[in-house]
Amino acid sequence: MPMSSPNSWTCQKPKLYNFSVRNILAQLFRQRTLRKILLSLFFLSLSFAILVVPLESGKPNAKIHNLNDSMWWMVSTITSVGYGDVVPVTLEGRVLGIILQLIGVVMTSSIIGSLVVQLHRKRDNYEWEKIYKQLEQISKSVEEVKKKTDFIILQKGEKKLKQ
Repeated sequence: MPMSSPNSWTCQKPKLYNFSVRNILAQLFRQRTLRKILLSLFFLSLSFAILVVPLESGKPNAKIHNLNDSMWWMVSTITSVGYGDVVPVTLEGRVLGIILQLIGVVMTSSIIGSLVVQLHRKRDNYEWEKIYKQLEQISKSVEEVKKKTDFIILQKGEKKLKQ
């Protein structure tokens, strides 16, 4: 950031910091990219849950018989809970389960990664604000010293003229 003189320094002070969970989550979901990723993955997961019903229902030992079972399976698979009470028994259903597990990892990683970036930005803004305050204090001190030295130089100049 080029600075021509101390008087041209402009401080863009960051907003006040609110580290509440509600505020951080609100800021996270304001990010368009994260929102698009999460919504895309959610709707892909939802389509897998709908798709697994005809693949699994009617098969021997099937535990997914309707949309409610498949939604429960989808949520427990994405969140990596995997209770085991509802699981696919067909090869196609298990492949969808593997993909859902990967989707869950990507969703969790995206949220955690964005959260870390957000917290680092807040910390960096806080550090820059402290630096700007110190620069303002130094600038004021330099101006005061300049005024004092100008006054001393003027006094000495007047004494020489009187002699």
